[in-house]
Amino acid sequence: MTLINSSLLLGLMLAAIPVVLHMVMRAKPKKIEFPALRLLKARQPSNARRMQLRHWMLLLLRALLIAVLVLAIARPSLPAARYGLRWWEWCAMGAVVVAAFGVYRWLGKRDHAAHLSSHQLRDSRARHRIFCVLGGLIGVLLAVGLPWGLRVKAELLAPRNEATEDIPVAVVFVFDTSLSMNYRHENLTRLEKARQVAAEYLSQLPSGSRVAVAGLDREEEVVFQADLAGAKSRMESLELTTVPESMNARLKNTIQSHIDDRDRVREELGTSDGGDLFAREVCILTDSSVTAWKSPDESGLADLLTQNDWLQVYLIDVGVAQPNNISLSNLKLSDETTAPGRPLQLNVTVSSTAAASPNAIVETFLLDQDGREIRVGAPQRVAIETGAADLTVPIQAPEGQVFVNGFVRLSASDPLPDDSIRYFSFGIRPRPKVLLISDRLEESYYLKNVLQPDEADRLGWQFYDCTRITTPQSSQYSFANFDIVCVINCSAPDAAFWTSVQRFAESGGGVFVVAGANGIQPEKWSTADSRQVLPGLPIRAVPLRNAGNPAALKVMADQHSITRRFAQDDEWRTELSHASFDRGWAVETQGDATSVLMQFTDVGDRPAMLERRVGAGRCVMFTSALDNLVSGGSLWNNLVIENWAFLPLADSIMQELIGASDQQRNFTAGKPIEIAVPASQRFGQYLLRRPGFRQTRGELPLEESSILIADADDPGAYGIRPFESASTFQSAFSVNMKDEESDLSRITKDQLDNILGADRYSMVTRPEELQQIVRTGRLGIEVFPVLMGLVVLLFCAEHLMANFFYDEDPVARPSVTKGRTAT
Repeated sequence: MTLINSSLLLGLMLAAIPVVLHMVMRAKPKKIEFPALRLLKARQPSNARRMQLRHWMLLLLRALLIAVLVLAIARPSLPAARYGLRWWEWCAMGAVVVAAFGVYRWLGKRDHAAHLSSHQLRDSRARHRIFCVLGGLIGVLLAVGLPWGLRVKAELLAPRNEATEDIPVAVVFVFDTSLSMNYRHENLTRLEKARQVAAEYLSQLPSGSRVAVAGLDREEEVVFQADLAGAKSRMESLELTTVPESMNARLKNTIQSHIDDRDRVREELGTSDGGDLFAREVCILTDSSVTAWKSPDESGLADLLTQNDWLQVYLIDVGVAQPNNISLSNLKLSDETTAPGRPLQLNVTVSSTAAASPNAIVETFLLDQDGREIRVGAPQRVAIETGAADLTVPIQAPEGQVFVNGFVRLSASDPLPDDSIRYFSFGIRPRPKVLLISDRLEESYYLKNVLQPDEADRLGWQFYDCTRITTPQSSQYSFANFDIVCVINCSAPDAAFWTSVQRFAESGGGVFVVAGANGIQPEKWSTADSRQVLPGLPIRAVPLRNAGNPAALKVMADQHSITRRFAQDDEWRTELSHASFDRGWAVETQGDATSVLMQFTDVGDRPAMLERRVGAGRCVMFTSALDNLVSGGSLWNNLVIENWAFLPLADSIMQELIGASDQQRNFTAGKPIEIAVPASQRFGQYLLRRPGFRQTRGELPLEESSILIADADDPGAYGIRPFESASTFQSAFSVNMKDEESDLSRITKDQLDNILGADRYSMVTRPEELQQIVRTGRLGIEVFPVLMGLVVLLFCAEHLMANFFYDEDPVARPSVTKGRTAT
């Protein structure tokens, strides 16, 4: 036990005053001559014993009252333990009190039944009171006091901290520096509020204390320093990080730093098993957002804190109970690379907290080559009915640019500005040149009209540059002049044809093969070169039936760029499933790099679409018809004439073949970024333009074919261009903060208990409570309120004893009846 005002214990000597007064000023009996002395002498011993007992009880109460009052003013504190009675201890105490009172009543009834005289009844009742009170006290001590003492003793044998208020403290301030701490409330961000709380706490540390300050930056080290002014300066220099380390990992690192520093101090003292010079603490300042923690915990924090029970952990919550925030997240582009004039779609999710407005206005901008903002359409109003709403913005790729940067943002101000804006980038490449080869020109008409409609040609809109030729004419064309070669229903291509196709694919070209005609000769599709390029070799044409009904298409690769939209969009998937297939080719798959993207829902689950990597290029094969001729289409399926899913399916195939999905341009902070550099545009050094108009220089090693960037952590648009080189290479990409940082949900007490241990941390929800909880952690539990309650109880008991000191039983008065007096 420790005392805040230990000098006041001298006041305990005042407890001797009632004893002195009792001994000195005790009244002396007077001699009175009175008749019937024999009766008085008979009562004298009984009255003397009763009066003497009351004297001692009153003396004890007065002495205890003064002693407890002095002790209360001295404000003692006990080591932290559960001093309160548990429910079963209260029940045991109640049972003992009820039993003592029952025994007293039973003894009283027994005395009345014995017909004792009045003075005998008074003497017996006094004895019964004393015996029942003493017996009850003994019973309470045995039934409640002894178990309570053993329980508290077990908690006090290994106290967490033996510090007094003057012992120096070694404390680590762990600041949550994730982006959610930028939430502004009452004109202060949560990080600024945390700095205020920590600075006030820092100013009250005892002399000789040592402090370490750490954020959630993975590269920061926990270093103790005795310069408190330097520690405060370190707090002021903390910045938010877009790639924070988890609070679990940072706290584990902090505890280990405390252990190492404690061992070092004990080694310097030469007492490996001795005490420490410091009371050790960890103060976690956070907004209690659930994303800062990993649950369930895999770092073993609870066990680590249990093993090192000398360490006090304080979690200081500076968050807002009901945050008001609208955020943008899940930004996605339908294509990362497109062609001039070709539209693409931007999808973003608008979310709001319960306290925020259910309506938001979203604006979309593109940046031109000079960095000027160009608005895309009119601002769009979004109604957020269930906490989140999806927004789709169509974007037309501008002419004359290699890449485009842009952003989408909320038009209204927000307490958390970081998640009110999202950045995006996409590349623009020349219109893909597509060579369509078929035995008859009519067989390639449907595919060409999907890629480049006749109406678009009339209006001057060009999405694909399509050239249609027959199979015999293919020898007159150089495949190297095209981006994609489509082989449609070629019945008997020769070996030279397959050689040209194979070389084209290996050099990086895209090949699309449609096997959907009755006249195909499988042996002509099974040459040495065709085996190197085709995903599957046609075996025979087979009917596709499922329980007597035509088969349908089933997506097998949910995340592939060709099938992803059909797997994720219910409308697209439903429309695709309406296409009916009566015939298809059974194929023999080729190569380990072949994957099945779609299957027919027939009895054999035959492959409908396959893809194979061939050198630097790839080949996609469809095993049914894509035309409506008598020799093919209408007898095989109705995909191209009755199903609009054919349009996006054909476009997705072409985009896959030109590698539009290979070059990723939109990234999340903290992930490595790889930008491919064509061999024809090689360079040695480059300049990386970062957000805020900062530029850094980098090098591209000769043996590398791509630029690897590992430190692009700031949200915004980035650009890459060669430095002191004639290369025409240009590229751009965008980085956004993690979507999880927009989640301001608060971590629950149960989750914290599972991570840290139920009794191994103290949580402060109001900064003004911090000093009181820290005092309890260092000095123990202050028992001043309990002692003051005991003072009141003793004062009342002394008052009652003094008032009833000379109590006598009431004398029976003679009762008067009508016309007669009873004696």
